[in-house]
Amino acid sequence: MSFYVVSLASFLFSLSRHTTQPIFTLYILEMGASLVQVGLILSVQSILMMVVRIPLAMVSDRVGHNRMFLIAFFIQVTAPILYAIAPDASWLYVIPFYQVLASGSFNQLAMSTASNMAPATRQGDALGRYMTFMSLGMFVGPIIAGSLVTHIGYRQLFMVTALFPAIGLGLFLRFKPDGIGVPPAEEESSEEGPGTLATLKVILRDRNVLILTFVRSTYSMANTVFTSLFAVFAVRDLGFTPALAALLFSVVGFTNAFIKLPAGRMTDSLGPKKVLLASFSTLILVYVSIAYARGVAPILLLLALFGVCWGTRAVTEWTTLANSVTPETKTIAMSYLGSIWGVGATLGSFMVGVVGEAYPFSTIFLMLALINLPAIPAIYLMREKKEA
Repeated sequence: MSFYVVSLASFLFSLSRHTTQPIFTLYILEMGASLVQVGLILSVQSILMMVVRIPLAMVSDRVGHNRMFLIAFFIQVTAPILYAIAPDASWLYVIPFYQVLASGSFNQLAMSTASNMAPATRQGDALGRYMTFMSLGMFVGPIIAGSLVTHIGYRQLFMVTALFPAIGLGLFLRFKPDGIGVPPAEEESSEEGPGTLATLKVILRDRNVLILTFVRSTYSMANTVFTSLFAVFAVRDLGFTPALAALLFSVVGFTNAFIKLPAGRMTDSLGPKKVLLASFSTLILVYVSIAYARGVAPILLLLALFGVCWGTRAVTEWTTLANSVTPETKTIAMSYLGSIWGVGATLGSFMVGVVGEAYPFSTIFLMLALINLPAIPAIYLMREKKEA
């Protein structure tokens, strides 16, 4: 029961962001910003996510995970309202400093909680189940956006999304899961700081973790560029409406969500190396194909494959990490790998500003394929899965 409460609450938490993500770039442009400014705004969000994840994990251990969950839900409820009432694009540089207190802490807390509820031999299955719930927002959110944005506009859509984490907060308070709260630290020791640093040093000595660091950062860089520019590409180059662009992107969420459970089981049985090789090889082909694709049907098919690659890679990365650390250090470890996403996303955000108005979208998508190409030889160097 506790596992599914955490999973459902995570879905509602993430649904808010996934509903506005497909139209966020269009919203910034509507407020009078250029693509260069879009890149700067996105880079602020990415830099913050990169910097605060590990410190917030340490804070959550001090104040208690239950309290941190409540704080994160409250911020996630109020942040969309701030976006909705922002009078100009300058506000969008500031709001992320508030929202990051939720987005930078919630996921690693929820994921480590779900992981710790499962036995060591079932990490892929458990994380696959949890991430299926969490990723449903990527499917449901764009459908909500596509259905509503034409009728109520961007600002009102942000207001609507505040309802989802509010429901998640109510669910969490009503069915407060057992066994997830970490009590506030009653006695602080001078070894806490070195202990955290020592944990990170141990993590970074593992070859697979170093490889995950590299491939996650390259993937995140390309993914940030693509998800930031897809709606603009669909509207400007393909002539789609913003509503259709959002609805098309929902297929990414659909395949992303529903591939996660089988991907987790495949990772448990085959090992991460084979699964990641297949995922990244397909992803590179998808980027090349999107550069030349035209029409709704080909784009729909390629977005479906894009979602499969995204979901498969995500479960495989987190499962590999979960199998490399102890339950006590899992939140810090997941915070570290989460911050690596911020590294790639920051580079990708800057890339949006630099190349977004300088190159055709087809050229940009070919660049994204090249960015992911070095991941293939890196994955070949991964250590094979150890038997328990």
